Amino acid sequence: MDIIAPIWKGLVTGILFTLTFGTVFFSLIQTSIKRGIYKALFIAFGVLLSDAFFIAVAVLGTTFIADEMRKLDTEIRLVGFIFLLILGIRSIVKKEVDHTNDAPLTEKKDILYVMKGIMLNSINPMILISWMGVTTYIEGTAQFTLHQVILFYIVVLFTMFGTMFGISYFAGKLRTVLSAQNMNRLNIGSGLLFMIFAVVIFWPVLETYLFKR
Repeated sequence: MDIIAPIWKGLVTGILFTLTFGTVFFSLIQTSIKRGIYKALFIAFGVLLSDAFFIAVAVLGTTFIADEMRKLDTEIRLVGFIFLLILGIRSIVKKEVDHTNDAPLTEKKDILYVMKGIMLNSINPMILISWMGVTTYIEGTAQFTLHQVILFYIVVLFTMFGTMFGISYFAGKLRTVLSAQNMNRLNIGSGLLFMIFAVVIFWPVLETYLFKR
């Protein structure tokens, strides 16, 4: 079995998917700076759980789940829009004080960060479509065997976690040097980005209703 192609293609795919997540990328940075790398890694773990599910659907050809998700496309986009909008508004209006003192008092349970990672990744309908496209490519064009497909996705998931770890680690280094004022600026910037992504996710639905006539 040729393992070179699945490995290098998996590395490239894992990096590209991580860096193009948008909301996940900025959430990792924001969480790592505000709460530390370990909390950010719980978000990363949630993202991996979500992706592992979508990958399984794509590889196993579970058309029922895929079809049902397509039927619920509008509802998924609406939930994603509301979720990101709430995150954005909350991030903008929240005022930071000295984060070195208040972090222990506002600590959240780890499972909430995992759930946040799952939600941030799952509310984008393009995630399943993207993984189905990747699976079609590696099984069709690249003609990977089942073992190569499994190896490919193992490399993808490990690469994604490694990339998210790197993002969280280097962002966390800024935690001790950022003032409360700069943290507020970070919150506003992140909040605006969350709101922009909310509009981007929901735009296809709006476009349908606005231009259906």
